[in-house]
Amino acid sequence: MTSPAASAPARRARVFFALGIGALGALLHYIKFRVMPDHPGDFGLSWFGARSLLHGINPYDLVGPGKTYDWPWPLVYPATAFVAVMPLAVLPQLVAALVFVFVSCALLAYSVTRDGWQKIPMFGSAAFIVAAGAAQWSPLFTAALGIPIIGLFFAAKPTIGLALGAAGDLRLQKFAVIGGVVLGIVSLLFLPQWPRIWLGQLKYATEMAPPLVRGGGVFILLALLRWRRPEARLLVFLACVPQVGSWYELVPVFLVPATYREMMLLVCVSSLGFATQDHIMTARNETEYNQQVGALMVALGYLPAVLMVLWRRNEGELPWWLAWVGRAPPPTEE
Repeated sequence: MTSPAASAPARRARVFFALGIGALGALLHYIKFRVMPDHPGDFGLSWFGARSLLHGINPYDLVGPGKTYDWPWPLVYPATAFVAVMPLAVLPQLVAALVFVFVSCALLAYSVTRDGWQKIPMFGSAAFIVAAGAAQWSPLFTAALGIPIIGLFFAAKPTIGLALGAAGDLRLQKFAVIGGVVLGIVSLLFLPQWPRIWLGQLKYATEMAPPLVRGGGVFILLALLRWRRPEARLLVFLACVPQVGSWYELVPVFLVPATYREMMLLVCVSSLGFATQDHIMTARNETEYNQQVGALMVALGYLPAVLMVLWRRNEGELPWWLAWVGRAPPPTEE
């Protein structure tokens, strides 16, 4: 999903750049914490869940408005997310979040620079800034397209994990399956009843919907006209899984631009939507807010990426589950 003509930078340069982006991400999260200390970020839910399981407590009973972990909504993360972050559960919440954001952003920067520097502008996008500030999973999971072993953690957030896993190569899919099995088994050992509880909690996630059903989202399917290209399949898979209407969900879409100009265009257009949303939206509650932000993300994030894909030839190496198409003989003329 990068330009084949781009020259690969030196590994040392990529490492230093990744460390810098990791530090930037951690700084953004710290600033957000100082401004909004009562809103610790989404990672805090996984951290709290991990600590609860380690103490033999069911975290689903403790998260929500006015509860031990005061959060506007019930806990809708699967217990696999709690197991995934258990190594960080021994740290204070803020420190654990800063470590998580630093590692996630650094891995993303290292991953996307493997073929060149053309994707650097993505780290100035509103999507990246919001993701770092919220300590979200999207930077880490997006890095998996270039570092397949990260797929071990996809079961922590199975919606975006499923989409990225389906769009990735066979190595990434193998790691995702292995990680899903391990995280699933360990989570069941800690809390055997969590799948039933979690499925029951999902009915409260009214802010989630696939981009495909947001305003104009059906046009994302035009990417199927370039179905041989991995970035086209990525867009379609992402559009089909439920997401919150928040700009951090757009981070994987920044894998689509192949040149510096395309990246700058997507960064500017999508960030414009973030900058103007409070001036043009008419939302009266949280559900409407997510719906309207989701529609802006489709119009100013997904659809520009679809246009970039349509500008390219329908060519590319097919994944194993589509390889039979490439082997099919051409139709014979009468």
